[in-house]
Amino acid sequence: MNWPLVLTSPGWLLALLPLPWLIMPLKRYLARRPTAMMLRHPLIDGTDIPLGPPARISRFVPFLWLGAFAALVIGLSNPIWEGDWIPALPPARSILLVVDASPSMQAEDFPAEKGQFIARIDAMKQGLLRFINARPQDRFSVIVVTDSAGTLIPMTHDHAVLDYWVNQLRAGINGSDTALGDGLAMAIRTISAHSQAGQPAPLLVVWTDGFSTGGLMTPAEALAMARAYNIHVFTVNLAPKGSIPDDGQPSLAQLADLTGGKPILAGDIAAMHVVTDQIALSETPHSALPTERRHMPLFGLWLILAAGLMLLAQALLQREQGSSA
Repeated sequence: MNWPLVLTSPGWLLALLPLPWLIMPLKRYLARRPTAMMLRHPLIDGTDIPLGPPARISRFVPFLWLGAFAALVIGLSNPIWEGDWIPALPPARSILLVVDASPSMQAEDFPAEKGQFIARIDAMKQGLLRFINARPQDRFSVIVVTDSAGTLIPMTHDHAVLDYWVNQLRAGINGSDTALGDGLAMAIRTISAHSQAGQPAPLLVVWTDGFSTGGLMTPAEALAMARAYNIHVFTVNLAPKGSIPDDGQPSLAQLADLTGGKPILAGDIAAMHVVTDQIALSETPHSALPTERRHMPLFGLWLILAAGLMLLAQALLQREQGSSA
């Protein structure tokens, strides 16, 4: 652990530290000047006033003043105590969320607390908001899947916008089918465009109850596209007991496994709450080097020390004057 003490600015104040040592030569110089050039008062000059030897305790007064002066200069130089390195936040990344708003998401069979059941889409909205809020540094885009696929929210850092539009999701507002393959194809094309532009590939997370019943592209074709572009697909299955794919089509678990992603069965609220952690554990960790250290300003302590030394010196002088009287 390295905790160095640094003086930020202005460092030129340290040049004032030798100033007290210049006072005595200046005083001796003035004392040796010719009398005609100076006006002296007997009481000021002190030649007619007998002076006894200085008290032993008063000998420390010059050192106290010197210490107070040094502490004042150091305090004005703004000393800072540098602590440990502050751990850097993980780098921000882009995340594509493909969400299902088909009529099947209206089914109120999702286990909630105390034996109650809620609609699948309401459970999904809870999970989405929890997932988004757990990643304040990330950018998100939301693609909604119904009879067709469309972008509800372009890639954005604005979590207030994300919160608003996620809460506006309704099941079955546009047709009666689930074009899951079309939603995957749109997301894959977006990710591919990022990669071709030299940008980091966004993470792809699919939230659905697992049934693909329409669209121009089948999940099997979307799977082939994902594998061709080396895109990992994370799937969150919102069907309480999983989902049964159509004949010849991959299940959500197969979509994730065959692309190198992770399948997650969020069959109840408790499982929904750990989706964020499960996806985070499956991602490739990115080590970010810390670039900032903890700073503790110390100018106040030095100014307090200077004031304390000056008060102590003044108290010793007062004590000496009282004893001599």
